Amino acid sequence: MNIKLAGFLGSVLLLAGCAATEQGYQPINPKAKNYAEALRSADKSCQVDADCTSVNKGCCLCHGKEAVNKAAAKALKSRWNKECADGVCTLEMCYVELNTSCQNGTCVGTPKPMKDYFAR
Repeated sequence: MNIKLAGFLGSVLLLAGCAATEQGYQPINPKAKNYAEALRSADKSCQVDADCTSVNKGCCLCHGKEAVNKAAAKALKSRWNKECADGVCTLEMCYVELNTSCQNGTCVGTPKPMKDYFAR
């Protein structure tokens, strides 16, 4: 076999291998076994308050909310819809809304004050 051809094929294989292992930005772990594991792996990074939002901590609304990056929230929403569509929960009212903000580059949530739940 020609040495130039062998070198070219080796380079092609090396580049193909590098391209196959390179992964882009993933806001959650795509290999997470369930919603809870995906939530634990969710990206919470931010630059401004608008980068943050809140998602459900579990299938029942009464489990509360967690502050995450909006890209992670989008990925989690489809996962939540798939896993929690048939979830059995009580329909009682739960005060679990969060006000989200970006603090030191991380999305954080603080419970919404009770007065914000009632019409004025």
